[in-house]
Amino acid sequence: MIVDTSALLAYFDAAEPQHEAVAVLIDAADEPLVVSPYIVAELDYLVLTRHGSHIERLVLDELTSGAWELATMSRERLATAAEIVRQYSDVPVGVADASNIVLADAYRTRTVATLDHRHFTVLRLGDGSAPLIIP
Repeated sequence: MIVDTSALLAYFDAAEPQHEAVAVLIDAADEPLVVSPYIVAELDYLVLTRHGSHIERLVLDELTSGAWELATMSRERLATAAEIVRQYSDVPVGVADASNIVLADAYRTRTVATLDHRHFTVLRLGDGSAPLIIP
């Protein structure tokens, strides 16, 4: 399962409206919880600016605990993400969301945990199919 910024933010912040729904899905997942480095950067910024450095450190500790698959973005993966950004320039889609599509293909999963339906209902995987958006 690819985990997007919005899902991670809801997972780590009990005050978020979708916290419970996301927590149930992530805690029950029986597949790797794949996180893009761009998503880590987005999440870090949001947590730091909303909750401060103490909470930021707790989130980073959790992400590095071994429970999460911290994916890498090779030159080839970034080139594919850049092509997705170009292809969907009318949406527009940034490199973080595009990286989730690239990683879904790389990890052979259709499942993307996100609250960002605006982007992910438009995006397509490498085979042309739509990602399975949860929750």
